[in-house]
Amino acid sequence: MSSDFAFWAGAAGEPGEIFDALAEGDTTALEPSDAVRRFREVLIERWPDIVDVLEPSPYDLDEQPEDIAKYVLLTLPVRFLDHLPDILAIAEEHGLSGYSGVADAPIGAAGGRPSTST
Repeated sequence: MSSDFAFWAGAAGEPGEIFDALAEGDTTALEPSDAVRRFREVLIERWPDIVDVLEPSPYDLDEQPEDIAKYVLLTLPVRFLDHLPDILAIAEEHGLSGYSGVADAPIGAAGGRPSTST
């Protein structure tokens, strides 16, 4: 079982719709930001094996390199959920918003912290 969490700095539209668009590979509503890139770097530095559950993947970035500054999508397995409070705090430090697929609710400036239950 896993839980999906998406993070971005700025976007045009409703968080749930943006989240659904990301599932389809559509990033047109997202604004690029260095904060997203830095957030990604901090996650990888702190938990190197998070790259296995992080999007955009290296393959995705070969196709659309600008997406590295648009979003981070995490498909967290149960073993990573203990890190969720820290991940949310890091996202908040970087001023990011987003969406929790498991809670079906906005994250951050878009609507607070999601539930950490699966």
